Amino acid sequence: MKIHHLGIAIDNLDATLSIFKLTRSDISETVYDDVQKNNLYFIFLKENNLWLELVEPVDQNSTIFKFVNKNKTSLHHLGFHTSKLEMEEDYYSKIPKSFIIGKYNIKVNSFGGYINTLFISFKGLIIEFLN
Repeated sequence: MKIHHLGIAIDNLDATLSIFKLTRSDISETVYDDVQKNNLYFIFLKENNLWLELVEPVDQNSTIFKFVNKNKTSLHHLGFHTSKLEMEEDYYSKIPKSFIIGKYNIKVNSFGGYINTLFISFKGLIIEFLN
């Protein structure tokens, strides 16, 4: 599997950018996810051929609100590209201590337009598959 992006949960955009020696001008796209109640900031790291997805909760109904309150700015998930979400869901649903967190459809132009995502948790490690 090839890592597509790193999902970083954040509590302060500017502070997080400064840690990575980035500025707001490095953000390729900002998306408000009205289903998960998060602001998503996408940054492409050319040197690594890798995306950063900075995930910021907008309110207490956010899917990562509790995570950010507990962990502040930290790695939230690893993102992998797949051509078959159903195959990934079937595979991980059979692994003990692994479960489906959620499935979402969202428009992210930086990732090619409309994408489908599948979030899996395995012993606390969150993996996102997208196509």
